[in-house]
Amino acid sequence: MAENTGFINVPWQQHRLGGQYNRPFPSMSRPKCIGVYSVNASRDYVDDASCASYLAGQPWPPLPIDLNDGIEDVIRKPFEHPKRDLETMLLYIKHHQKELLRQNSSDPRNLFLGTDFVTLRGILRQIMCLQYDTNRTFRIEATLLNGTIYMAKNPTPEQQQEDDNMTKAQLDMCSWGFKFEQYLTSAQAQGKPVTNVPVNEAEEFVGVYQVDLAGIGMLYGAEMDCVDSKKPVDFKDPSVLDSLNFVELKTSAFNMNRHQMRSFDGFKSANWWSQSFLVAIKTIYVGLRDAKGMVQKIDEIDVRTLARNKPWNPSAMAWFLEQFLHNLKKLLVAINDPFAVVQVTFRNKRAYYEVLSGPEHQILPDWYRELLTADT
Repeated sequence: MAENTGFINVPWQQHRLGGQYNRPFPSMSRPKCIGVYSVNASRDYVDDASCASYLAGQPWPPLPIDLNDGIEDVIRKPFEHPKRDLETMLLYIKHHQKELLRQNSSDPRNLFLGTDFVTLRGILRQIMCLQYDTNRTFRIEATLLNGTIYMAKNPTPEQQQEDDNMTKAQLDMCSWGFKFEQYLTSAQAQGKPVTNVPVNEAEEFVGVYQVDLAGIGMLYGAEMDCVDSKKPVDFKDPSVLDSLNFVELKTSAFNMNRHQMRSFDGFKSANWWSQSFLVAIKTIYVGLRDAKGMVQKIDEIDVRTLARNKPWNPSAMAWFLEQFLHNLKKLLVAINDPFAVVQVTFRNKRAYYEVLSGPEHQILPDWYRELLTADT
């Protein structure tokens, strides 16, 4: 029987930033997109690709691009508990239960997903990068139901206070990335960007991915910026989904100073690489902006080159994720309680856990638990 508090063993010391690392990359299947969904302006789940965008393509808009244009009218994403992100994945499972859920002959009362983890790409990305950003505090919550572990992010009180106290300048800087996307994307294939309407940061287009990492099956949602296609895409066709060329859009500092370059090489590039790697994205377009939010140049980055001459190591990042997921699964199996929620806090090179119980801690809604109970 597992203790109610303790540590999850994770390989913090396997690779120091800038050190040698020779362990081969773990076995991993190519991330496969099996479906999509949208979250509309009202933050409602929509089982279609209505929020999808296409890369508008070159020639790019004339430079410089003013990322502050219309910023006073931006529609920001409302505050939601991070469990809401997991719930949209659960809604996807509900809408596609015929393809995803199955009955087990040894336990006919319950339905099974046939994967070890259900979560969001952002959680996996942050775990992969934690060994290098050791000053960062990060918290997740996980629960085991019918053989599958569900993971949601949960901000610490300090992180919540930071979010609540963001200045207008900080919020505007976050909005620059959305405005850059508006300049480079269109709602239709080969369409023209529409930049004279307010940016709506509440809308999302999400790809659902399956991957196997060293025998650990994962199903996760990932918000996608746009697809690079000159023809309209049939997002309902599984064979089309698996061959789509998604690209990532980013903004970054133009003419970085020494401190900015050190931060990019040590941390930001690792985040960009892991975020793209988890959904098999090959290309990132970066709007290089000055301190006033004016894009002076647009760079194209091949994701495969991001790890070159960097102090971080992709193999170490993948092994860190694999070891954490493996040991978290061992812990939840030992607890053996479908209503137990394990809260894991990464802090000071340790992964502290606490077992929580009670309805106020649940990360799975009642309707989803009922969905996984087969009619007998």
